Formats: sequence, structure tokens, C-alpha cells
Amino acid sequence: MRKLEFDDKDFKVRISRNSVARVIGNIFKYLFLSILLAVLYYLVFAFFHDTRRERKLKAENKYISEAFESMQNRMDLLDGVIENLRSEDRSIYHDVFNSALPDYVLERVHKQEIDYSRIYAMSESELVALAAEKASRCESMADEVSANLRVTADELALGTASPRGIPSIVPLRHFTIGQTGASTGNKYNPFYKTLRFHEGVDLLAPVGTEVLAPADGTVLEAKRGKRGVGNVVVLGHPGGVKTVYKHLGEIMVQGGQKVRRGMVIARVGSSGRSFAPHLHYEVFKDDVCQEPVHYFFADLNYVGYRETLLLALTTGQSLD
Repeated sequence: MRKLEFDDKDFKVRISRNSVARVIGNIFKYLFLSILLAVLYYLVFAFFHDTRRERKLKAENKYISEAFESMQNRMDLLDGVIENLRSEDRSIYHDVFNSALPDYVLERVHKQEIDYSRIYAMSESELVALAAEKASRCESMADEVSANLRVTADELALGTASPRGIPSIVPLRHFTIGQTGASTGNKYNPFYKTLRFHEGVDLLAPVGTEVLAPADGTVLEAKRGKRGVGNVVVLGHPGGVKTVYKHLGEIMVQGGQKVRRGMVIARVGSSGRSFAPHLHYEVFKDDVCQEPVHYFFADLNYVGYRETLLLALTTGQSLD
């Protein structure tokens, strides 16, 4: 079909002849418009209609967001509870000991925490090496314990030692873990508010509570005093072991007397320079100060021993 065009110069109508350039230009113009319309159609379709995978991903994102928000709320709640407990702990410590809770008390606990992020970052070969090192150390400790058990068994077989001569029970009647106070080490003195070495463990108890002999032995000393350590009893046991009891109330034994494990030797008091009624209990082996909690193994299971030791080590202020 021929196309007519009007020439405005001489006012005549002529038959239009399409040039090659014009034809190609028209083709590109229609092609561009087609592509543009297709892109617009896709964008509109994609904006208003999601694919199945997109709908699934959006649902998963929504679920994760809700779960994260719920966990965040729980974490905020736990943080608040922990902070309230810390505040109450400081308040109770201040009411009992009339001083602020020392910073180093919590530091000693935090140092025992395991750095799991370091373990997760290790390669397989590094984990194997670490496990081998731990296993080797455990084997060495097991060998040492086995050697000590063999020595103990030999002494028992020869009759040179007796289980009843080992101070292996808590020297208080009806002891509970909550009665544990400061143990050996540098502790704040309640009177001078300075760090001083504490040679025993403080066992909190009401006045009049029975103090028991933790093993068979002999009374090396039984004296009364109004100052310093107050009323004191010292017991000697086989194998160079000595136990000391300070700030007692009533003393029920005398020097040179033989005692049996579980026998009542005194009652709890607050004699001498004592902040509150308690038993200050010390253990010495060949005149070397020992950790008394390690000698409670006949009375405490492993859970009770762990909790008692933790309380003893993390209590920052002594009662004498």
C-alpha cells in the first residue's frame, strides 16, 4: 500500500517512498518499545505477585524476626533478674559484713569459665592436639592419684595409719553448705578492712552448736582467752596432722585427753576478736597450712564438695 504525503512548499501531494534508513529506524523503534513494555510488565508483575520461593523466604524471615524478638525480650528479662540478684547480693553482703563486695571475688569465678568461641574456631587438627594434651594431663593426674592410693593402702596394711585418724568429716553437727564462710587465702579482715592471710575456713553456726572431733587424736591444747583467737582447742592426729578450733564458746576437753572421731569437744561461740558466732577451723600437715574443705570428703558428695569449695574460695571477707 502506497503512502501519500503533502509538500507544504509547493502545496502538492506526492507518493511517499520509504528509505532503507527510515525502515530500519522504525524497526528499532518498535523493538525498543516492545522491550520497554516487557520490562515494565515484568516489574509490575514482580511487584504485585511473589513467586513460591519468595513467599517461602518471606515467611521464614518473618518467623525468624518474631523468634529473635521473643529471645531478645527473654534476654532483657534475664539481664534484669541477674542485675537484681547482684544488687541483692551486694546488699546482703553489706548488711552481714558492713563492707562492699570485693571485685576480686567475682573475678576468681569468671577466670574458670571456658572460652567456647576459641574451641569453635579451632581446626580439626588443633582440636585433636588439644584433646591429646588434656588426655595426657588427666593420665598424669590419674597416675599421681593411683600412687597416693597405693601409699595409703600400704600404710593401712602395715597398721601405721588408720582411717579414723584422718580428719575427714565436717567438725560441726548438722552442717549445711550455706554455713560455709571464707576459706584460706587473702581475705578482707572485718575489723581492719584490709587484706590479710586467712589460715582456715569459717563455718557459720549459732552459739552452742556442737563442735566434733573430725578424727581420732589427742588434745594438744585447750585454753580459754578473751582476746585474739578466744577459746581454742588444738588436736593432734597421726601422720603429722593437726586441727585447730578457734573462737569457741564452751570447751569440753582438756590437754592430753584422747578423743575419738565424732566426739563433742566444744561448742560454737564468738570469743576473742570475732565478728559473729562461728567456728574457725584450721588443718595443718607437717605444720603447713592446708585447705580444710579438702578434708570434708567423708561427709560431702562431689556436688556438695564443689559447692562448698566454691563458696569458701569466693567469700572475700573473713569473720575474724
